Amino acid sequence: MELYKKFLVIYPRYAVVTVLFLFGLAMANYEGGTIINPEEVGHDFLRNFLSDLGKFNSSNMVSMVLFSSALIIVGILFSGHFYYFMKLYPIDRPIGWIVRIGCTIGIFGSICFAGVGLTPHNVLSQPHMFFVNWAFRSFLVTAILISITIFMDKRFLFRYGIGYVLFSVMIFFYILVLEYGPDPKGSDFALVFSVVAQKIIIFVFMLSVCFQSFGNSKLIADISSE
Repeated sequence: MELYKKFLVIYPRYAVVTVLFLFGLAMANYEGGTIINPEEVGHDFLRNFLSDLGKFNSSNMVSMVLFSSALIIVGILFSGHFYYFMKLYPIDRPIGWIVRIGCTIGIFGSICFAGVGLTPHNVLSQPHMFFVNWAFRSFLVTAILISITIFMDKRFLFRYGIGYVLFSVMIFFYILVLEYGPDPKGSDFALVFSVVAQKIIIFVFMLSVCFQSFGNSKLIADISSE
């Protein structure tokens, strides 16, 4: 069970810390510019999307590499996370099929997050938005199906299921912002609204990963003792 513990407990925690650290460094090295004010110097926490950090040009290479590296880490480690999570459940039970569908979609979503990092929005806008949209859509379906899995598996404490339900709700509302929210190019208020919404969902995602790792740790310990 050593690999299970690494991908379901240890690596997710390290990934959260590493990704936040890389994002912080990328912000510190960001050349500047928002979609409303391209001449602004440096990173504005309320007006720069995270994707701005990955902008491709000669003066933003350090920020771009750090941002891309962070999302590639997310793609690789969370693909492994979902793979090992679904292997905890036998395929001959209904819960096994539910978790496999959810985790397979989660692996696709993880790959999409890596795709976000590999497609700078200022030169590959359409592929970038494809990956952004499908990363969150995929994780919504995954979060719902894993919520069902957790509620069906009595080895998980009730609070872990509630945690995933809340994560699902937050993703759903963020997708509504992506689809129907104000155009961030339309006004400063719309830009701040969109940027803050993005950073809230990223924070919730990181918090959810850390929280769920404790539930995974208990599950692995229970399986090992059987």
